[in-house]
Amino acid sequence: MSSQFVVDNQGVGMNPTLSMKVDTTANKDFKQADLDASLTACAMAGNNMVGMGAAGDKLVGKVIAVSPDTDANGIPLLCTVQIQGVARFKYNAGAAPVVGQMVEVDGAGKVRQASALADIPAGGHKHRGIVIAKDAAGEIVDVWLG
Repeated sequence: MSSQFVVDNQGVGMNPTLSMKVDTTANKDFKQADLDASLTACAMAGNNMVGMGAAGDKLVGKVIAVSPDTDANGIPLLCTVQIQGVARFKYNAGAAPVVGQMVEVDGAGKVRQASALADIPAGGHKHRGIVIAKDAAGEIVDVWLG
């Protein structure tokens, strides 16, 4: 007997969202092409600013939109970031996340399994987001951002 129900939690609990500036550092910005390619995992880059960060940086959320207004280099000035709820991300196959574990950014718009920590650093835990579902064939995970 087939069920009429399908588990798909993407986007559940995503409001409120934040408007943030986009990091203009080379290869750390978000453009519409990145969103189209599902490269949306972001890290803090400055005051009210997000970017792709560096491998191992703390995941802040998912960039869900970029503004049509751009700087002289074609980089969007602003973006909308989902900071809570369930977000779907591509993951880095070299550090594939495990269901029930935490993730961090890989520095290229994807997430990866959080690295081990000997202790909690000053300022709190550097990882965020618990993997609640994984599609190994599609290399995507659903992450509860909290």
